[in-house]
Amino acid sequence: MQKSISFFIIFSVFWGSLFLFSIIGSLGTTPIPLTKDSKFLMSSVIPQGWGFFSKNPRDTAIGLYEDGDASAKVRWPNMRADNLFGLYRYGRSQGVEMGVIYSQVGKEQWTECKETDLSACKSKAKTVKLQTPAPRPLLCGSYYLTKEDIVPWSYSKYTASSYQVKSIVKVVISCSKT
Repeated sequence: MQKSISFFIIFSVFWGSLFLFSIIGSLGTTPIPLTKDSKFLMSSVIPQGWGFFSKNPRDTAIGLYEDGDASAKVRWPNMRADNLFGLYRYGRSQGVEMGVIYSQVGKEQWTECKETDLSACKSKAKTVKLQTPAPRPLLCGSYYLTKEDIVPWSYSKYTASSYQVKSIVKVVISCSKT
C-alpha cells in the first residue's frame, strides 16, 4: 500500500511539473521566468508548441455547394439537428470524401472569382468530371467546390456571408455503387 501511494505521488509530481513547465515555456514574459537553457530543454522534450493544436484562422477554407436537386444533400455543419447534433456521422463522412475530391482537382481547373455573390461565381466555373474512389460514395452528382477566405469579424457586419469565395470549380462526380 505504501509503495503504491509513493509511486502515485512521484508519478503525479513528474507529470504535473512537466505540464507546468510546458505552459510556462510557451508563454511570453511571466512572473516565473525560465532561463534560455531551460526553455531550450523544454522545447527539445516537448517539441510542439500550442500552435500544434490549432490551425490558422485565416487559412483558406473549402466549401461544397449542391447544383440543383440531382445532387446529394450536403449535411454541414455537423452540429445541426438533422445530424443529431454530431451523433450522426453522415456529415463528417461527406467532409472526408470532399477532401479526397478536392485533391483530384488540378490548379489549372480553378476559376478565380472576384464577385461577392456565389451565383455570379457559379456562372464562371469550369466543369470537371471526376470519379470518386470512395467504396460507399456519399457525394454523387454535380457540385460547386470553392476555396473561401474567412471574412474578418470586424468586417462581418458589411457582408451577407462569413466567407468570401476566391476560386470555384464545378465538379461532376460519378459514382459506381457496388
